[in-house]
Amino acid sequence: MKHPFALPHFPDAFLEIETSIWTGRTKLFKDGVELERSSEKGTPFLAESDAGETIKIYPKATFTELTPQLDIDGIKYSTQEKLPWYQNVLALLPMMLLIIVGSGLGGGIGAVGWILNLKTFKGDEPSATKYLKVIGISILSYVLYVLIAYLLVKMMEI
Repeated sequence: MKHPFALPHFPDAFLEIETSIWTGRTKLFKDGVELERSSEKGTPFLAESDAGETIKIYPKATFTELTPQLDIDGIKYSTQEKLPWYQNVLALLPMMLLIIVGSGLGGGIGAVGWILNLKTFKGDEPSATKYLKVIGISILSYVLYVLIAYLLVKMMEI
């Protein structure tokens, strides 16, 4: 899913960013055209400004955001609005599986639940719907963990 954003370096351009949750690969689009990446260290995107100069745009991953910040000349620009602290806390509820049970299974299910919660909060739905979905995803994460753990124990008994 592409997310539109703005940069002061390109005031009249339509910019979009797309990041794969599974691979972490980021694509940057300017006026609907995908920008190429340099092979130099940090693999920056290369964009031409209105003045004709090439601007290097470095993506920088952040912990609580689904899309990276963009670094231009040492200044970081956000590509999405930040969530309030209480939404970040609610989004992290599935990760309690990792703390409570401390297993790879709990961590994996918790991480998927956390990412789904972040995507839900970033969506365009009404607030009440977002909160209900986040609570549902969190509960489903715990139920899924218990179900998979139970099935694994039963398989080991055979």
